[in-house]
Amino acid sequence: MKNDLKKIYWIIIIIWGTLASICSLLYAAFFENASLAQIFWNLSYWTVVIFIALSIVSALGFALSFIVKGFIDNPKNQMKIIIAFVAMVVLLVATYLLASGTDIPVELFEKTGSNYGNSKLIGGSLYAVYALMGGVIIAALYSEIAKKLK
Repeated sequence: MKNDLKKIYWIIIIIWGTLASICSLLYAAFFENASLAQIFWNLSYWTVVIFIALSIVSALGFALSFIVKGFIDNPKNQMKIIIAFVAMVVLLVATYLLASGTDIPVELFEKTGSNYGNSKLIGGSLYAVYALMGGVIIAALYSEIAKKLK
């Protein structure tokens, strides 16, 4: 039964992905005809959106199932995951609060058609990326130095 469901799943995914690819090619082929091109574009676009949503939901589902199973088997080991998650949330909140939101002039936002209210979110996201990149570099350096000292 389990293998049958897996086969059905892969058949559906392959057919769906093939149809999305064909729609993308047909969009390019019928670009001159706006109504046909729009239909193919919508099919391709929504297929990608649905695939991404399903991927996110399944990844979160698997992660939560492993965490719950881990709590049942070994609760002390799973606390590391919760601590890492809380640290990530604290980092994101801190970088959002540290962002000024006035780094970019209003005229630039008006030129690009963006919302000026998102400036603080963009700045906080950039600070979070910088902090995470710094953490990765520090961890890599620490790992290499610790390996050389052993």
